[in-house]
Amino acid sequence: MRIDLRGKRALVTGAASGIGEATAIAFAAAGAAVAVHARCIEQASPTVEKIKAAGGEAFAVAADLAEESAIKVMCNEAVQGLAGIDIVMNNAGVHDLADFVDTDQQTWDRIMAINLDAPRLISQLTVPIMIAQGTGGRQLYTSSLSAIMAEVQSSAYCASKAALNSMARCLAIEVGQYGITVNTLNPGWVDTPMGRAGFELMQEEGRFLDNEIESGMSDNMLGIVVKPKDISAMATFLASELGRCITGQDINICAGMSLLSFE
Repeated sequence: MRIDLRGKRALVTGAASGIGEATAIAFAAAGAAVAVHARCIEQASPTVEKIKAAGGEAFAVAADLAEESAIKVMCNEAVQGLAGIDIVMNNAGVHDLADFVDTDQQTWDRIMAINLDAPRLISQLTVPIMIAQGTGGRQLYTSSLSAIMAEVQSSAYCASKAALNSMARCLAIEVGQYGITVNTLNPGWVDTPMGRAGFELMQEEGRFLDNEIESGMSDNMLGIVVKPKDISAMATFLASELGRCITGQDINICAGMSLLSFE
């Protein structure tokens, strides 16, 4: 079974590394033209070069996702460069650790701005284009297992991801009539730069006894480390015609980490 995205046009945010990079590369490998977003063009360029070196089509767009005006410019450049839009992968996100009572307004606002407000605005800007094109579309969001599980020192992050999932389900109801599907992906621990940084910080605070990141990240039902390609595989499936009947779903990609196990 070959996933075919030939002729499709995709925007992937936060595509300089990790899940975003893997997804942009996977979309392009399946035949899509990809607008690769990062905070600055220099950060996005390596992903673009990897895609081009493999024979794919891509170009870089940049924006600080905490700034509404920058998001609007970035979306316009992506749509203009792609000559339309069929797939949006809202992947970019941030995570800061702080006790609930110590989470200041600036930290809370930044997390909400990037994890929730930016995806909301990007979808508001791209959904009308998909509707006008009349050929359906895909709105995808990288959420987190944190949307459905409680975590110490992560109240702002968990709240942002839970809200993102709820927003996506509501959007799915509104746009289904236009052939647009909307889904969120809930990774658990994933071997990304952000995942490793978070793991290392929690190790420093004594929240993990294991000194090996790989064994700590594989503390799940399958005993494996989830890689960015595992998330991008599902994103590519959902972006294709194979995923046309899946919408309004929160899909856990966590090697069973979401399951409660008593031993």
